[in-house]
Amino acid sequence: MSQILVLTKNTLNEESFERKILQLGHEVFISSVIIDECLMDRLNIRFFEMFQFIVLSETIDNSEAIQIVKKMSRFSIKILRKSDEQLDDHQMQKWIDQGIDDWIERDPRVEVLREKLSCKKTIKEGNVVLLQKSIERRPLSGLSLSGGELKLFIILYQQKEKIVSREELCLRMWNRKKCNSTMSQLSVLVKNLKNKLAMQNIDGPIIKTCWGQGYRMDEAVYDQVRLDSQELQLAHK
Repeated sequence: MSQILVLTKNTLNEESFERKILQLGHEVFISSVIIDECLMDRLNIRFFEMFQFIVLSETIDNSEAIQIVKKMSRFSIKILRKSDEQLDDHQMQKWIDQGIDDWIERDPRVEVLREKLSCKKTIKEGNVVLLQKSIERRPLSGLSLSGGELKLFIILYQQKEKIVSREELCLRMWNRKKCNSTMSQLSVLVKNLKNKLAMQNIDGPIIKTCWGQGYRMDEAVYDQVRLDSQELQLAHK
């Protein structure tokens, strides 16, 4: 069972959606007030600790949805956008880069909703990410990262704040050209890496998304993390 927060401009609009969530055995909290709290950056950290998923209703316009996602980036919560809007691959990728984890129809079948809200698909690194300033540079080996996260970190770190294109990252990470599959893998990997580092008290945005270009390491990371020669060799394997 998961705890799910649905943000909407009209709670009555969510009655059918709420019934389906309850039918699957989850707990759901629906709110319109929290939208303003998010936009005004008045987030109650202890409140958000309760949830594994946030669903952004189709009643929220795209510009506000993007702002909310940015505010939510400090939390390790899976964010779903509920809408019947038809998106092409490029538009979907832009939403993924913004921080949306998945897309769900306004009136989904119960079986589809069940899979979207499956905890087995959610890697929850922790409930709340509180950014604290690191006092001294820490060795990369002292951070808890998966093999893929470690390799991605080193590739970006080596570029000294320069932008690395998605095409280059796909080739260096998996020796495959950029396609929908590798682009999706890359977006998930970037988000997981950012979440893990933030949880381990690495300050700042960590990795910056440069629209239409790629990713680059934030300058603040270089003041907090150091690499040794053995770690640098991992990026070339």
